[in-house]
Amino acid sequence: MTVIPFDEYDEERHVIEADQVGGPADAPDRRATFADVVSRTDSRRPIVPAVLRNQEGRRALARWSVGYGGHTALYHLTRTPKYAAKVALYAPRGAARAVGSVTWWAVGGRENFHLRQEAANKNDPHTWQQLDKRRERSSAARWWVVGAALVALVLLLAAVELAGMPPVGWYCVAVALVLVAARHGRPVDKPIVDRTVTKAPFTKLTAEQVRAAIVAMSIGVKEPGQLTFPPPGVHADGPGWLARFNLPGAIVATTVLEKRDNLAAALRLPVDQVWPEVGPDHPGQVDLWVGRYPASKMGQPRWALTSPTARTSFFEPQPFGTDARQRPIYITLFESNVLIGGQPGSGKSYAARDLADIALLDPTVEMKIAEFKGTGDFLDMAPLCSTYACGVDDEALSTGRDVLTWALAECERRGQRIKRARERGDAPLGKVTPELAAKPGSGLHPVFILLDEVHELFLAYPDAAEAAERVAKRGRALGIFLALATQIADRDSVPPNITRCVTVRWCLSVGGQVENDMILGTGAYKRGLSATVYRPRVDAGWGVVTGIEKPGSVRSFFPSDKENAAIIARAAQLRGKVVGEDVERVEARDMLADARAVLQPGESGLPWAVLAERLAAGWPEMYAGITPDMVRESLARYGVDSQDVKVGRRNIKGARRASLDAAQQRREIEAE
Repeated sequence: MTVIPFDEYDEERHVIEADQVGGPADAPDRRATFADVVSRTDSRRPIVPAVLRNQEGRRALARWSVGYGGHTALYHLTRTPKYAAKVALYAPRGAARAVGSVTWWAVGGRENFHLRQEAANKNDPHTWQQLDKRRERSSAARWWVVGAALVALVLLLAAVELAGMPPVGWYCVAVALVLVAARHGRPVDKPIVDRTVTKAPFTKLTAEQVRAAIVAMSIGVKEPGQLTFPPPGVHADGPGWLARFNLPGAIVATTVLEKRDNLAAALRLPVDQVWPEVGPDHPGQVDLWVGRYPASKMGQPRWALTSPTARTSFFEPQPFGTDARQRPIYITLFESNVLIGGQPGSGKSYAARDLADIALLDPTVEMKIAEFKGTGDFLDMAPLCSTYACGVDDEALSTGRDVLTWALAECERRGQRIKRARERGDAPLGKVTPELAAKPGSGLHPVFILLDEVHELFLAYPDAAEAAERVAKRGRALGIFLALATQIADRDSVPPNITRCVTVRWCLSVGGQVENDMILGTGAYKRGLSATVYRPRVDAGWGVVTGIEKPGSVRSFFPSDKENAAIIARAAQLRGKVVGEDVERVEARDMLADARAVLQPGESGLPWAVLAERLAAGWPEMYAGITPDMVRESLARYGVDSQDVKVGRRNIKGARRASLDAAQQRREIEAE
């Protein structure tokens, strides 16, 4: 075998010769350049801290700071008389102690004190006199220091007085001296200021705490130094701290996740304050997030859908929950199906309700809900549903089967419509588009189907399970959203074929690995996607979600009864209806008429963005927060096309006056 010196290596010639004689499979490394060295360096740490990189993190930090600071200030303010009495008692004692300490130091009382006392105890006057003379020599010099300090103090006070120091300045000096004297005169075990908390707060997560906790868990880590912390190490993240660390050897992160209780015990914290996850780099990396407070006491950020002007879109991401760091988690209903599973008390109904609320606030979505629990968890949504069933009787179960049969037939009809639209060039990807969904008479409007406790339906009618499987496969691209909620997705309750074709899976509290993988898929537990750490009722609403941008722990929103009523009223308002007896009656707006009204004389049309701004300014109770796409989709139902509108020297898509007038004329003719 010929050895080619590195300095004489020619890559092209070497490749040719290697092909001819079967040379080495790996060519020798070429000489490293500066670019290669730089490219292999670790990524730079971000300039902005993690807690300040997103709006929710900044809000959480601000809320905590204001709450903690306000509580501390008010607590101490109400106890000011008590503190004043303590200061009045301890200040004279502290002043006397200070004078005594200076005098004792000046006379050299502590100089060789123990030796002089020992000589006195032994009745040795000669030694005592020698030691006392040494003390006198030291004392003479110290009295000069005390005298010079007093003279300097007097001169300083005189200079300040001549400089014209106001009386408030002297008062501040006096108060400071009194406080210092009181601090010096108080007993060691009796502080002047009371504690503002009943126990020592968890102030900050440190690497030492993490190392000690992991070693105490007995998972194979023997020494604290075996854990390594890649940059940025332990840092503030939202309303808590994040510690990313690497486990040694072949220890995987799921080992830590399985012993979450042990980890919380080692940190001396509640379980719902400690949130371990598998890190992003490799299976042996752990992302440990520890909140400032337990999740049960932190509450949850305000849901955007509870706003009085909330409006959603079936085709755009919408928040349906938050992660452990209280950051919103989004889902797009279009091209999605959802399976929600968990044992009783895990919060399935509220999780499903969040998805239904998203669909309700898009007025173009048709709602079909069948709940086989029989308790009416979605009864308030019934007036806004084209189909609603509740119970476990034959009628309710038959209605649920009919919904799936209709959806399967609707998929066939929509498939033909999409085929024709694709031939026209309106659906290039063979899917429903927002424009097609909003077009009147297209028959492609979004449909939201929710089947709660669906195992009751599938056990009663096995053919319904087959229909649900086919709807889940075909309906995604056709604007049909299917949400299935069940206590457990075993082979009999929810067939595996349905589980496999559902895109988004939400596993709430389950009892073990088998149940966990039935919902999230085989191997999810070993990948660290485990919902076994959540407790029914205590951690209700918490679960693991897959099929979204970043799989992980998600907590559903829990709107109050009042907020639920407001969401239903808002959805009814958008759909031109009124729901409930105690809800303020708000007349639904006619967007076509409003769009024509905001056009100024001489304007031939308006871009969608300008039209949205004018609608929001004219009727904020109805249109606040509306987007240009929402305006375009809503007006498309009246036959208003998106056309070029002249703005300066550019053409921008919008609504032309002629198109708006033509739509109004068509409506008047149809009304006659």
